Order: sequence, then C-alpha cells, then structure tokens
Amino acid sequence: MNYESFRSAWDDALRQSHLPMIGLYGKETLDLRSLERAHKVYVEPLGGQDAPPFHVTATLSWSWHALQTARAGTKDEDVLSEMLGRDQAEGLVTEKPCIRVDIKLSARAPYDKPLPMPSKAAWAEWAFEAVERLDHIEPLLPDELMRENRMGMTEVLAWQHAPKVTALCSATGDLLLEAVEISAGQLIELPRVIDGSDRDPDEGPEVQLTELFERVRASLSAWMQAVDHLRPA
Repeated sequence: MNYESFRSAWDDALRQSHLPMIGLYGKETLDLRSLERAHKVYVEPLGGQDAPPFHVTATLSWSWHALQTARAGTKDEDVLSEMLGRDQAEGLVTEKPCIRVDIKLSARAPYDKPLPMPSKAAWAEWAFEAVERLDHIEPLLPDELMRENRMGMTEVLAWQHAPKVTALCSATGDLLLEAVEISAGQLIELPRVIDGSDRDPDEGPEVQLTELFERVRASLSAWMQAVDHLRPA
C-alpha cells in the first residue's frame, strides 16, 4: 500500500465518522531531507461544542517514512535483497509495516483568557470521570494493547498517557488554567507487497481506521462532558 492509497483510506474513514474537521483540509508536510511525509487533522465533537468556555478538539497525526515508500514501490523480497544481499535475504519472512497514529484530546480556555484554577475536589472529580470513561466506557484504545510476535517478544500496539494540565502564572503569583489534554497512540497495520501467488494477500487498513475514528468520536464526546467539572463556578 502506497501513501496515496493510505491517505485515501484515512480520508474515507474520517468522512464516515462525520466528525467536523477544523479547516477544509488536513495539514500535510514533506521533509526534503528525510522524505518523510506527515499528516495532521483537527476535529471537533460530533454535534458541536458544548463545554463553554472550553474549546474541545482532537488532533490526529501520522508519519509516512521513506522506507515505507520503498516497500510500497516494489516487493518486500526485493527490498530485503537490496538491503541485505540476495543470499542473506533468501528465506526471510517480513512483518507487516505499521503506521503510528498519534491522538490528542484537548480542552482549552479562550485564547489569552486563562481560567481560575479549579479546586482540588473538582480536579479529583474530573480526573476520575475522564480516565474512567476513556478506559472503560468510551475507550479511546482498541481491546488488544499488546501481543507476542513470532520471536516471542512483546509488541505494544496502543498506549495512553495520563492527563496533562497547562497552567500559567499571573503577575500576582496565581496559577491559571490554560488547557487540559490526554495523549494516546495506536499502530495501524498495512498490507505488504509480497511475491508468490501461494500467499493470501494481507488485509487493508480500512477496518482498523473505521474503528479508530469511531472510538475517537465517542471518546471526544465523553472528554467534553468530563470537562464540565473544571468550569468556573
């Protein structure tokens, strides 16, 4: 699967999710030194904003490396032969390539207008609801977080960090709340270009992407509702 095919599957899954995108297009960049391509989109909760004064968004991004471009342009066996030599590559079996999708849910105070810092009790209520819902009720991650590969090593397929807070210090020494966010990530497996008609072709990423956006849609709504605990009284 080449870059254009994956980008098309990504855009299709985003459209099917009906998540409102901020801007007409995603942000796409090309590193002229490494030839790495990066893609980023910003989306809002389905149904619009409902947590004033916070503005709630999700950021989804991924990178496409030059090696993946090479693998997509020819067969895996040919890539191994170029890298290791024909004799060393003979009989080796490749693994499916993966794309890492980074996800960040955020809730920000109005620009240049940070909010009073919530009480300890409010923070505790927010932390419990946000983490509980994203872990168990509207999970941001798939069911399979880790697995054992053919060599008996553990592979991490998805991860989620603890919530983070961005605060500002005023001229009087008071801490003001600027934003809260939580970051996560997931690996999306891509099909290989392999030699030999005796092998079944690898499945594409379409189902994985559809399920990813479905979880983001539900989790973003839960995240917006949990932010209610941090709103000024």
